[in-house]
Amino acid sequence: MFTPNEFQVQLFEEIFGSTKGKSKITQDLMGVLGCSRASLYRKRTGSTPLTADELVKLANHFSLSIDALRINTEENAQIVVCTTMPPIMQYSDIDFYLENTRKNLELAVQQPDAQLYFTAKELPLYRYMDQPTLSAFRYYLWVMENLRRHQRFDPSEIPSELIQKGAELTKLSQGIKTTEFWTASAFDNIIGQISYTEASGRISKRLLAQLKEELLNVVDVLERNILNEKSNTGAAYQMVLCHYLTLSDGALIEIGPNYSEVLFSYGSINYMKSTNPNLVNAFKHGLRYHKLEGQTLGSLDRDIVDAFTEPIRAKINAL
Repeated sequence: MFTPNEFQVQLFEEIFGSTKGKSKITQDLMGVLGCSRASLYRKRTGSTPLTADELVKLANHFSLSIDALRINTEENAQIVVCTTMPPIMQYSDIDFYLENTRKNLELAVQQPDAQLYFTAKELPLYRYMDQPTLSAFRYYLWVMENLRRHQRFDPSEIPSELIQKGAELTKLSQGIKTTEFWTASAFDNIIGQISYTEASGRISKRLLAQLKEELLNVVDVLERNILNEKSNTGAAYQMVLCHYLTLSDGALIEIGPNYSEVLFSYGSINYMKSTNPNLVNAFKHGLRYHKLEGQTLGSLDRDIVDAFTEPIRAKINAL
């Protein structure tokens, strides 16, 4: 049976087999990975796993296709390496989620040709993490969901470092070329969450007004991005408006010609992350389908953009 460690051994065999001069390759590898000879040996033998960042560095330095290596055998192609989130028991546990998301985005932002594709069945988190009351509300819901509590929403109880880290994620996301696939109902879930929490007496009128104002700000920013075809920091942006999405909430990050990651959501804060080529290609296939079926909006589509955003504003104002 093929194992992930065997794949790592195969990767190093490919590197040493494609270049002459093992002594020079060893020095190159130590430089690329920033490790000692002993540490390199452990990575070569598979006893120390390579990180995603190290895989990207090796693929780019030696012009290797990681995906191509993975599909040399049928068994190899079936290996799925995934990352999942731990249970959320308190606000401090959310920090793990934010750090992992930040690492994914930082890895992509560092590559000039990287691109993010996002299926927005719901409002993407990174689009409102810079809005302090909205981000606090999201953290509140995560904890309430997992602890089954029904206490009132109080933003002052949310650790300030979580609010700051959320804002940093939004800023990072604006630095990468992005294509988002939207449906007209993408805002409905968070609007419904706010409406239900207010109706159950767990949001004050003052906080409700702040949530509405910040949610309208999110719509304004999205509208500008669509019409300018750029993010707030000038990165290329494209929106594809779809009648429906067959894909689950998820994202594809193309970090370079040799490395892609796909992330599938399976809960409010849970996702699976993998570089498995079968998953990556399946997600790409779904994106291509919706690109053909949907409508790509830009600066010439003001009337269609208005028809998309105005009903959303009306729903928010009705809260």
